[in-house]
Amino acid sequence: MTKVIQGLETLLSGKFGDKVYVQRYGKTYVRSAPKRKEDSSTPAMLLNQKRFKEIMKFCGLFKIGLIPQVWNPAAVNTSGFRLFQKANSPAFAKDGSLLDPKLIKLSTGKLTLPEGITAKRAAAGSSVIEVKWEQDLHLQDELMVVSAGSGLYSALLETGIVRNALHGSFELPALASPATHIYLFFGSKDKSDYSESICLEL
Repeated sequence: MTKVIQGLETLLSGKFGDKVYVQRYGKTYVRSAPKRKEDSSTPAMLLNQKRFKEIMKFCGLFKIGLIPQVWNPAAVNTSGFRLFQKANSPAFAKDGSLLDPKLIKLSTGKLTLPEGITAKRAAAGSSVIEVKWEQDLHLQDELMVVSAGSGLYSALLETGIVRNALHGSFELPALASPATHIYLFFGSKDKSDYSESICLEL
């Protein structure tokens, strides 16, 4: 490491070109920037990079629609995208694969989910889903749904079914592959707040 006696370099700190400038005890020192070989990543680092890439790919699916509508209003001192990413990272294994669809959280907010939510197809192979739940206090909250299957997720569907109905039916949101799971949650009448989502297998 070379000590800089005087000159413009005394104003520098950090990397500049192929040099690194460091301030120590009121003096500036300069050294060559370390060169990292392309193959210097450890297996653990490569695995972590792969996991992060898969998480970001997943989050990107909801960059338009779901995140702006549901997660942006809930974000404090961060973005809705970052909040969504943090909430869903635990759902992914070290290799980036999805551990369990039920670990995915498509909604967040202060509203509570009603007890005893169930959902089933109206008939075998039917795209009509019948839902029901127990009574609670948020009578005008509307049921929202996202269908999922084979790593694909539908657009957010507002079903028009409100809490005080206690039950209802809706057509599964369009999906390029057969839906195997649905994510249900409630939104307030003015869509300013939401509940957490629940994932049910079809």
